[in-house]
Formats: sequence, C-alpha cells, structure tokens
Amino acid sequence: MGEDRRRRKFHKEQHDYVNQLRNYRRQGIPIFIDGKAACQERDWYKIFEVRDDGATYMADFVSIEKGIVSEIHFDLVYLDLDARQAWEGQRRLEEDRRRAQMQHYQSVLQKNQRIRDWEQNDIKQDDRKLEE
Repeated sequence: MGEDRRRRKFHKEQHDYVNQLRNYRRQGIPIFIDGKAACQERDWYKIFEVRDDGATYMADFVSIEKGIVSEIHFDLVYLDLDARQAWEGQRRLEEDRRRAQMQHYQSVLQKNQRIRDWEQNDIKQDDRKLEE
C-alpha cells in the first residue's frame, strides 16, 4: 500500500512538473534536453529517468536579464562518480567483448573463404588434368 501511494505521488509530481513546462512553452520559452530542442511533450518525461550509469537530468533555467527565464535546459549530471566510473568500465568491457567477437567472426570467415578458394583451385587443377 505504501509503495502504491508513493508511486501515485511521484506520477502526480511528474504531471505537475510537465504542466509547468507546458506553461513555459506557451509563453514562448524553448525547452532543450541534451542540447536539442524538445518539441514533443512525450520527450519531457525523459528528464525523470535515472539511468543505469547513475546519471539524472538537472534543470537549468537560463535568464538573460532581470530574472526573466529565456530558455530551459535539461542536461545529464552524475550524482555518484563511482557509479559512473563502474558503468563506464562495464561499457568498455562490453565493447571489448564485442570487438573480440567481431575479430573472431572475421577470422572464421576469412578462413572459410581461403578453404573455398583452395577447393576451387583444386577443382580447376583437376579439370585441367582431365582436359590433358
């Protein structure tokens, strides 16, 4: 029951926040996520995600003068540097594994191609012998 109440509260807070963003957009204030204009409201829900690498989005309300908001930017920030480094290490391991698999597959393909080439050479040589 407590978990359900927390989830509803979280969704209500998200909805209220998106409504506030909608009001800003109606006033002509552009909203950017990861440096790109976020025109679709469905993209705005991305800012509530906490990623596997420990990153979350932080809002930056840009004002030109007199405290008037001119743009809103959401950029990834890493709250836990250790989690980010662990995630990057894991990602590097996965990339290294993929690279090694690709090298293995390429070597197998090259080996199979050499075998086919040898077989074709043998067939050609047998054909020549038969012609003689």
